[in-house]
Amino acid sequence: MSAPVLVTGASGFLGARLVEALGDAGVPARGLGHRRAPPRCAEGMRGDLRDPALRRRAVRGASAVVHCAALLDPVPSEREADEVNHRATVALAREAAEAGCRAFLFVSSQAALGWQPRAGLQREDAPARPTTAYGRSKRAAERALLAMDLGRTRRCVLRPPTVYGPGERRNFLALARAAATGVFPVPGRGDNRMSFCHLDNAVEAIRFALSHPDATGVLHVADPRAPTLREVVDTIARAAGRRPFAVPFPLPAARLAARACELAFAPTPWPPPLSRGRLRTLTSDCALDVSRLAALGFRWPVTFEEGVRETVASYRREGAL
Repeated sequence: MSAPVLVTGASGFLGARLVEALGDAGVPARGLGHRRAPPRCAEGMRGDLRDPALRRRAVRGASAVVHCAALLDPVPSEREADEVNHRATVALAREAAEAGCRAFLFVSSQAALGWQPRAGLQREDAPARPTTAYGRSKRAAERALLAMDLGRTRRCVLRPPTVYGPGERRNFLALARAAATGVFPVPGRGDNRMSFCHLDNAVEAIRFALSHPDATGVLHVADPRAPTLREVVDTIARAAGRRPFAVPFPLPAARLAARACELAFAPTPWPPPLSRGRLRTLTSDCALDVSRLAALGFRWPVTFEEGVRETVASYRREGAL
């Protein structure tokens, strides 16, 4: 058997699908999960990435590393986010290089870039202004990785936006539940562009970057077209069999509603249906320019419209929508 590819976060939404795709392509995967050893791996491991002994054991004999594991937003604290998303990532990269891995791929996030109100299409070298603890921890890891001496180990930072597809149960499901009613309060003008990335596009981009020698530095990984917020809402509503009707929601009123939701849900363990942070992402014209990925020769298997139809259909089959 050839040397395995280590996939951290292999029990998660993206990591589990990546392990499956690697196996289908005949590439053995060593999956590392936090709470349990991931299934469908040539080898499964379980543990906390902050454990140095676990990290060294995980990279030993691996041909490459795809680091998907992360403490996801909303993070418990700035300190924990930094420990897991930044410091453990840097340590894992160093140990991967010492173990002779040929490549280290770090799955970062658009949150590391941040959301600016009218930034337009953002290239990989755009100024990063993260606004959350999660985003700051991811950006700190990016900066450290790009500055490190990893010897012959090729490093690549993959920066996706919200990843959606069958099985997603976080941000896109919340958006789909609101838009699928057909009546959606669109904050602001709704002409701001937003990037999304279908699960299959993300997985294929990772597989592409694993084998392409010029996949280095930062690469934006998103669907090839960034739709406007109104287009997103319309596409989801139509996929759910509804006639979309966008209700005007002036920004001042939206900000007041977001603050009210935060206060109402503060005593509960549940996230508010609208927060100021969520409102920022819904109204910022800040999308990812994926022209560098295209120039390397990558071709996207799924369009946004196809991906939304598939995702909404899966939500409805499973009773989530």
